[in-house]
Amino acid sequence: MQVMIGADELILWLRKNNKAIGVENIVLGRRIIELVKTLGGQPKVEDHLSLWADDLSDVAMAKLGLPKTSEQYLIDINILPDVYKELSTW
Repeated sequence: MQVMIGADELILWLRKNNKAIGVENIVLGRRIIELVKTLGGQPKVEDHLSLWADDLSDVAMAKLGLPKTSEQYLIDINILPDVYKELSTW
């Protein structure tokens, strides 16, 4: 079974858990795509509007360190633990 997950969701997780402090979203996005590809996932949708883009101003997103858009990935649900295990080391 496959699920769609976005770099925006993974960046939100990183920010909420104080990981990758001081790392720009563009850098995180590049690292995330490499991680997802390494684990067998594939890019599905580019430049997808983040779920919070309509609710937060650009200033609020910048203050929180959240992206306005991101790439979305199709991944096997069995690799989700591996994604988060790797992210927890950043």
